Amino acid sequence: MFEIFKKSLFAGLGLAVVTKTKLEKVLEKLVEEGKMSREEAEKMGQELLESGEKQWEDFETKLKETVKGFLENMDLSKASDLNKLEKKVKALDMRLKALEKPKEKNAAKK
Repeated sequence: MFEIFKKSLFAGLGLAVVTKTKLEKVLEKLVEEGKMSREEAEKMGQELLESGEKQWEDFETKLKETVKGFLENMDLSKASDLNKLEKKVKALDMRLKALEKPKEKNAAKK
């Protein structure tokens, strides 16, 4: 499942690179045709790239929230929770063994 997310993110990054390249070509063509100045093209290009970056960041945030909610709904335990439980079980096991030793000694004396 995570592989699908990873591939989607990489595809999005590839799309961003292709889009930036195409955007630059379109803006350069508009400058060459005299439909806008180089300064206007640079400003428009920068604004579009910033807008795209913002949209990408919003997408990543929403994706993280969705995945987090999905995992929480699956009711999975965290590794840290399992480690805490493991330590508690070991401590209880040691206490139980300590309590059983006097019984074993008393049984051996009889």
